[in-house]
Amino acid sequence: MTPPSKPQVRRTARYRPSRRLLTFVGTAVVGFLLAYFIVAVFVFPDAQSNVSVSVPGVVGLTQGDAQRRLISAGLVPLLGEERFSGDAPKSTVLSQTPPAGESVSRGATVALDISAGQQRSLIPSLAGLTQGDAERAIRGAGLQPGDVTEQRSDSARGLVLDSRPAAGQGVPAGTQVDLIVSRGPEQLTMPDVVGRDEESATVLLRQLGFTLAPVERDAMSTLPIGTVVSQSPAAGSLVAPAASVSLRVSARS
Repeated sequence: MTPPSKPQVRRTARYRPSRRLLTFVGTAVVGFLLAYFIVAVFVFPDAQSNVSVSVPGVVGLTQGDAQRRLISAGLVPLLGEERFSGDAPKSTVLSQTPPAGESVSRGATVALDISAGQQRSLIPSLAGLTQGDAERAIRGAGLQPGDVTEQRSDSARGLVLDSRPAAGQGVPAGTQVDLIVSRGPEQLTMPDVVGRDEESATVLLRQLGFTLAPVERDAMSTLPIGTVVSQSPAAGSLVAPAASVSLRVSARS
């Protein structure tokens, strides 16, 4: 006799998502997050960027203090030009753009022009120059001629002996330079100008501080025309500064 068969139990299969579907869902989520990031950053930026702020005044502050003040106000400091200033110390803010009090968006830039300090010049070497040449050299160095003091010396009258400030010192541009100029010695040794031409003789005598009497003309001299035939006082004699000198010069009738 055949045993009765067991009733068959029907099993319901469990749903298992495929690997391809999981990959698709993950990709979609990542794509959504990426799209959200792009929209948040580029389409709807931080709302604070649209907030207006008043530019603080930083002229007269040091560069570091000015930068810190601008950053604390939500602005970005930029370095403008650096230029010399006779009034503002080095690294001080000379000007700003935009100016103080102007309303700008948070995050805007503010350009700062900075002082490079005073421009400096070197005192040129002036000793041995005439007063006129020394004053031209002073102006050429960006300085100003100052007071002139005379003193006796063995140097020829009118030559520069020294300067204040002294040569080689660095000073602010525009500084006044005083000159010490020779008045010549207490007594001068009369130079020998006999045999010189009239022009060079008179130039030398005037440079030494002598005055010149009217020139006498010697029509009997056999020397070339314009040559000094004689002089008074005689060469080698000691005379006072600014003494009068008489010259006799060759001429033809």
